Amino acid sequence: MIPSDIRLYTWVDVEDVLLGIKSDELPKWLVFARCYWDELSIGISVGKIAEAKEWLQEVFEPRFRAGKTEEITNCFLILESIKGEERSLPIWFEETDEKAPTPKLIPSLSRPGVIWFDRQDRDIQPPEIFPSDIPPVVAFHSFKGGVGRTTHALALAQAFIQEKTPKKRKVLVIDGDLEAPGISWMLEGRLPNPPISFADFLALAHGDSTPTAEEAIKLVSDRLKSALIDGIYFLPAFRSTTRFTTLEIKPEHLIQGSENPFLITEILANLGKALGVDIVIIDLRSGLSELATGLILDPRVYRVFVTTLSEQSVAGTKQILELIADRAISNAEENPLPALIFTKVPENEQLKYLIVEPEERLLETIQPFLEKDREPLRIITPFAENLLVLPKSWKDVRNLLQQSGIVEKMRTLLECLPIDNSKSIEEKSLTSKRKSLQERAEKLVYAERSSEISDFFATTPLRNLASDYQNSIPITVIVGAKGSGKTYTFLQIVRRENWGTFARDAGATEVNSQALIAPILESRNLDSDARNLVTETRNKTLAILGFDRPQDTTSIRDLISDNCKIQLHEGEWRKIWLDIMAWVIGFEPQNKGAGQNLTEYLTQKDQQVVFVIDGLEDLFQNFASDENQQTALRALLQEVPLWLEQQPGRPLGIVIFIRRDIVVDAIHQNAAQMMDRYRPYALKWSREGALRLVAWVIDKFEIIEMVDIDKLQDMDEEELARELVLLWGKKLGSDRSKEPRSAKWVLDALSDFNLQIQSRDLVRLLSLAASNSTNDTKFQDRLLIPKGIRDALIECSLQKIEEISQENTVLKDIFTDLKNLPKKSKKTPFTRRNIKQLSLEKLKILEDNGVIIREGDNYHIAEIFLSGLDFTQLSGRTKIMYLQRLARSRAGRN
Repeated sequence: MIPSDIRLYTWVDVEDVLLGIKSDELPKWLVFARCYWDELSIGISVGKIAEAKEWLQEVFEPRFRAGKTEEITNCFLILESIKGEERSLPIWFEETDEKAPTPKLIPSLSRPGVIWFDRQDRDIQPPEIFPSDIPPVVAFHSFKGGVGRTTHALALAQAFIQEKTPKKRKVLVIDGDLEAPGISWMLEGRLPNPPISFADFLALAHGDSTPTAEEAIKLVSDRLKSALIDGIYFLPAFRSTTRFTTLEIKPEHLIQGSENPFLITEILANLGKALGVDIVIIDLRSGLSELATGLILDPRVYRVFVTTLSEQSVAGTKQILELIADRAISNAEENPLPALIFTKVPENEQLKYLIVEPEERLLETIQPFLEKDREPLRIITPFAENLLVLPKSWKDVRNLLQQSGIVEKMRTLLECLPIDNSKSIEEKSLTSKRKSLQERAEKLVYAERSSEISDFFATTPLRNLASDYQNSIPITVIVGAKGSGKTYTFLQIVRRENWGTFARDAGATEVNSQALIAPILESRNLDSDARNLVTETRNKTLAILGFDRPQDTTSIRDLISDNCKIQLHEGEWRKIWLDIMAWVIGFEPQNKGAGQNLTEYLTQKDQQVVFVIDGLEDLFQNFASDENQQTALRALLQEVPLWLEQQPGRPLGIVIFIRRDIVVDAIHQNAAQMMDRYRPYALKWSREGALRLVAWVIDKFEIIEMVDIDKLQDMDEEELARELVLLWGKKLGSDRSKEPRSAKWVLDALSDFNLQIQSRDLVRLLSLAASNSTNDTKFQDRLLIPKGIRDALIECSLQKIEEISQENTVLKDIFTDLKNLPKKSKKTPFTRRNIKQLSLEKLKILEDNGVIIREGDNYHIAEIFLSGLDFTQLSGRTKIMYLQRLARSRAGRN
């Protein structure tokens, strides 16, 4: 009888049955037994046909069939088949007088070596792109074992099926490690008797008469339907982990017998299609096995290379990437870039530098792939001791993967795969949504000048501010670059008239403050409605306090300007500022010393007031060179807060909004120390913060339905990017293109080389890109189309240069020098020899402001400044993402 662990799919299984019989148990009349893909040939002594049939009946019970005659051609074995499409293997008997060889049973195939795609031997043409109904094939490979390749392949499968989609997703996971089948061993507990294996599939495909193994695919998909576990079809390497040494049909046999060297990829992809899965994942043997070679040299495959930071692993991975760069580059836009996973990376901040050198080595190797502005996906995962040895239980493995955080890390890889989005946009609403986004975002661009927008997005700095001062009044300086949202935040505080109201709206939960808001100075760029809002809040505060003769803003400005013409020391300026605070709310107008008296008055009345100041750049336009202005600013930024902090009961608070460059020039030696003190409240936009702002905008104006906005605060950059796929797509192109991921490109393109992103640039890009996308009919899966986003960046750059020039006279002069250069000189990267107008001092100013970054003798201009300065790239597209990576590396960030 056929052993219980063998199923007769092909002649390989028939041979396994025969090879399992001990030599001393073979009948004496048996001369030889030879298995071929289309027959079983049995050599017997003359006149022994009847005995042979009897013996075969016993050995292959219940699948042996024989005719009633003594003919030698009417016997066959019934193979595993689909109902209605029966398959069989004919048996031929050969009577002979030959003596039986030793051994009588010889495996039909030897083990040939690795098949290399050597262009000197074969002219390998790039394969045709898969049609859209074929699921992507993701191959996990590593140069050496023990790096976590299998765990990351399983983590990707787990991440994929956990995605919330209207249609439940399914994955095909194949154990392609034919020498050490880790997934197969892991499944023994959950799937002890798998219905079919990868080895079976190879054998079936080898004997399939159709050029694309259609019959084999049909049979395997039919059998695999009973091996669906938690949304995953598992195809183990073997049906029994005790029989993996008997593999007779190997991947190279398929290649040798086919004109198509990429046949393995295609049968795997078509098997996935037959099963109706969304993605095919194969875990390959480490090193350059025949199977691995066939897949990693197929440019259509999503190749994921897993490595630790060890020299052997990195060097081996580098060799494999060199092989691909030499032999498997495809210019087809749809073919994906390889991805890199660095595993077992120390989480200790002091050891994170260890990844920099290995990462740069591999990125340098892969440069031939990186034409235009493209780079491979890189994922970094920490050391997980509990995953060193996988348990023999899929449930336990699944739980360990989830606990380790690797599943969450692998969600990043999903962004690179051409799979359907979890949400969709109704075609008829695309145009209206694009127009709505254009209009609403445009209002936010100028929200700093207007009072129209009453809501605000509570960024991390504002949450910090509200949390730290929810039970006391703030005495702080809020530093931010132009366009960071200083005036917008100033207006939001003023609008709420009460510090406690603002703190609650900014996320504080235990607010115990009723301090009144009193604006002292505001930006001159405010429109009439915004100016009226400031005046109304000031008047309401003085009315509550019982005052009725406030000093108007114009006279306060004149007072400050007049005193800047006199050489005063910081103590004198502190008194002037304190008096201004009192006069602006009508307390003892024109009386010197009113500021000090105000604290006593408010303490007696049990009242608190928070003064807010903005628009200092309007008053102190010569802050970089005028020492009197610098003294006035130092007194405001240092002396006044210190004096207020020392007052019993703290009846007075102050929030000062100011540009970073003004602080640096005014404070001189202690500027860094002062900014460190107020760093938690600085209006800097992290990459996560920028994406949260985008999500807030489209949620606030009901452009796209978002998750609970409060949940966005806990999401990292990758999670936020996934939430914004409907806004700008996964990539700046189709999902199958090599284009960079949209969210990452937008952040890199809008960042200067100090890694700063300004909110104004971000909302402006949204508005312009929406306008550019309005009439598009090609991209129905997103609001903002790729060309619309790229074109919007040009206008963003032009307006940014103009706005900076209005406020920063030092940069304005340098920008003018650059704009006035001959056209042929306005190329980036440039050297000092190319642009002699730039002195070392001017270059340093540009570097300090994040406009340029130096690489050797070359200087690169950040993309957000490039078009505004009328510069172009020397050749092709700027490598935006490469330059931002360089900036992050120098800043000590990943």
